[in-house]
Amino acid sequence: MNRRTLGIVAIVVVLVVAVAAGGLWAVGRLSFLDSYGSQYDYSVRVSADEPISNVTMFVPLPVENNSSPVAANVESREYLIPETWSYDVVDTQYGPMLRIRADELPADPTYHRAVIENDRLVRWEQISEREYDQNDANTVRVEHDAVDLYADATVNRSIDTRSPEGTEPIFEPRQNVRAVPCEWPHEADETRCYAYDSMVYLQYDGPETTTVSVSIELYGTNSWWVGGWNYNEYTDRIYAYDVPADRRGWVVVEGELQTGVGNYPRNPPQ
Repeated sequence: MNRRTLGIVAIVVVLVVAVAAGGLWAVGRLSFLDSYGSQYDYSVRVSADEPISNVTMFVPLPVENNSSPVAANVESREYLIPETWSYDVVDTQYGPMLRIRADELPADPTYHRAVIENDRLVRWEQISEREYDQNDANTVRVEHDAVDLYADATVNRSIDTRSPEGTEPIFEPRQNVRAVPCEWPHEADETRCYAYDSMVYLQYDGPETTTVSVSIELYGTNSWWVGGWNYNEYTDRIYAYDVPADRRGWVVVEGELQTGVGNYPRNPPQ
């Protein structure tokens, strides 16, 4: 084979490799764009270590421009909650918050029977303890140890997970914001961590030895599929564990914001 032929073969090989690489890039890009999604996930959990009653609590919502993208979507993780538990969004001196009310916490167990129509479960109806049969698969006993709520909302744009302050919903109120070291495993160059003070409202009747715990979390996440699931996100968390009974009313609690968690693709959808 002479040099001319070798040169032609080399050029063809380069072109084939280039076309193949371009095809793989195009397939990867298409997979990236088709799978790319952005979502907020919000959750609240409230519990007490002793029985309490006449419970009213206000907890922060993720807010941006005095509006929350998840406020209308809040629901219970527990499908069959007591009728005496409720939650709604109210305006407070600190802006919109989620109000949680319960006659008792923990609440007494409730009992339910499946209503089947045309071989399909259409609803659960509440029954008395006497009607409950643990050997009957169509009746259930539900424990109510904690209020456990969540909400999610998708958006048709990429969430700013590097710098969400001022552009994305975060918990309000927030004061005394300060940078803090990020703990493992979030020690990457992109990740930034901030502590701040916020407020929750706790009011209830119960023993003076009672402690109440509240956890509130928000995730703002972009995710996509290219050879496996990838993501980046910011997280906002407020944890108030074992708040004693003498701290009722408006209570200062500590929150933490983490930004820039995950990996960042080039040219994400806007």
